[in-house]
Amino acid sequence: MPHSLYATDTDLTADNLLRLPAEFGCPVWVYDAQIIRRQIAQLSQFDVVRFAQKACSNIHILRLMREQGVKVDSVSLGEIERALAAGYDPQQNPEDIVFTADLIDDATLDRVKALQIPVNAGSIDMLSQLGEVSPGHRVWLRVNPGFGHGHSQKTNTGGENSKHGIWYSHLPAALEVMRRYQLQLVGIHMHIGSGVDYGHRSRCAARWCAGRRLCPGSAGYLRRRRSVDSLPRR
Repeated sequence: MPHSLYATDTDLTADNLLRLPAEFGCPVWVYDAQIIRRQIAQLSQFDVVRFAQKACSNIHILRLMREQGVKVDSVSLGEIERALAAGYDPQQNPEDIVFTADLIDDATLDRVKALQIPVNAGSIDMLSQLGEVSPGHRVWLRVNPGFGHGHSQKTNTGGENSKHGIWYSHLPAALEVMRRYQLQLVGIHMHIGSGVDYGHRSRCAARWCAGRRLCPGSAGYLRRRRSVDSLPRR
């Protein structure tokens, strides 16, 4: 719900905003640190909260997030440098920054090697490049599970039409490269899309639970099977 500019529980008010263009010029972007802290607090139940810098790479906001214990995900050398400028220190805290990509250039490769930043690799070639210059490096595997979902086709980042991630059936080849260079697997990552209709998912889950109560032998059929591939074909 949009926040009222006449509310008194924040400094982000109409009176304060109207003064800013005269001081800073236009255009001017304004963020409420109090709201950001509140949003972060809502996620405190999770072991790790990691922010995708591509959503907002403002160094002041990154610094605020770091102070609140939030880690970051960088998808370019520029984002790595911004995270460092905001005070993230991967040599002191190895989990501070994760570099995520499907390709990597020489300059970025040199930087992640020097700082020992964990790499979330979205291709087997990327694993080979990293292994050749930094054996034993800590890596994540970015997996394409073969399906995706989003509020539109443009935000569907999984499945055969997506460029992102190592195709799930190619994982044995990825693991072979990791063994060759003694790369350390420290995480698994999947991104299937943005704008998923969680309300629809909740309704489907409720129907599934209701089916379990009415007929336990039918609603649990899929779960008892070893895999989807073992289901009978019609």
